[in-house]
Amino acid sequence: MPSTRRSSRSATAAGASAQVLAARVLTMQAEAGVTIAMRMPILMKGAFGDSHGQREATKAVLEKVSAVVESSVAATQATTALWWGLALHLPGQFDLAAAAVRVADSTLEPFARRTRANAARLSGVRR
Repeated sequence: MPSTRRSSRSATAAGASAQVLAARVLTMQAEAGVTIAMRMPILMKGAFGDSHGQREATKAVLEKVSAVVESSVAATQATTALWWGLALHLPGQFDLAAAAVRVADSTLEPFARRTRANAARLSGVRR
């Protein structure tokens, strides 16, 4: 009976973590939309030779490349921790759902941080 109680708590915690992750993804999508909407006029000016627009385009590309690299490193570390957790714990003693949420969360974090900062910077809202 205690294992059932523990697994139900684990399922509840995993569900809550998944909801937090889903809310984070939705927030990130909204911030990305703001960033795209605010960046497009700047990028269009850059296409016609405006130096500010060209700097913004360079900044956008560099941010994306660095986010991909940072995200892949974080995802590799979290996935390695997941596999070590599976290997070192007895069956039923490792919370696989929580570890999977940690992998997804660590993968999204670099992108979420940059989209939040860009949305704030381009819209003029300071957090």
